[in-house]
Amino acid sequence: MSARRNRPAPKPWSMKWIVLAIVIFVVGYTLVNIYYRKPGPAFRPYEDMNKRATTARLLNAGWQKLPVELTRPASKPGFGLAASVSRSSAGLGTELEASFAEKPRLLATIDKVTASTDATHGSTYSVFFTASLTDQNFQVSRIEALLRGNEIVLIPVIEKLPDHLLSRWEDADYCASVPTDRLAPGRYTARLAAKGPAAQWTFTVR
Repeated sequence: MSARRNRPAPKPWSMKWIVLAIVIFVVGYTLVNIYYRKPGPAFRPYEDMNKRATTARLLNAGWQKLPVELTRPASKPGFGLAASVSRSSAGLGTELEASFAEKPRLLATIDKVTASTDATHGSTYSVFFTASLTDQNFQVSRIEALLRGNEIVLIPVIEKLPDHLLSRWEDADYCASVPTDRLAPGRYTARLAAKGPAAQWTFTVR
C-alpha cells in the first residue's frame, strides 16, 4: 500500500508528448479521411433505397432512362415545323406511377409546349415548355426522361427550396434537351407529365 501511495506523478513533459501524439493522430486521421472519401452526396438510406427500388421496377416494366438536360432559356430554340400538341390524362398514369417507390412531386400544370416534328439521329431533341409550380416554396430540380418502345415520358420533378428562399414566379419557361443517339429511327409519342393534364405530341427521328 505504501508503495502505491508513493508512486511519482507523471512528469509535465511526458503529458505534453501524450497530448501532442493525440493531436497528430486526430489531424492525420482527418486528412486521410478527407483524401480517400468518395466524392458525391452522403449516403441517405431511405432516399437511396427508394431510388434503387424505382429503377428496378422501371426496368422490370420495360422502361429505360434517357439522359436529359434541363435549362431555363431566355428565348425559344429554333425549330423547323412545330409539332401539334394535345392534352392527355393527368399525372404519371396508373401503370407508370406504380413503378415509383415514392411518387415524385410534379408541376401543377404544363401551360404551353413547343417542339419540332422531327429530329436527326445523333442530334439533340429540344422541348420548350411553360409550366406552373404548385407552390413558390418549390423549384424544378430535374427532368426524368423514360423510354419504352416508341413512347417517351418526360417528368419534371420539383423539390423544396431552403426555408429562406422562394421561386420568383409561379410559372416559368424551361427547355428539356434529349440526345437522340439512343433512339432508333422511327416515329415516337412524347408526353410531358404534370399534376394537371399532360401535354402529348409525336415526332420522327430520321
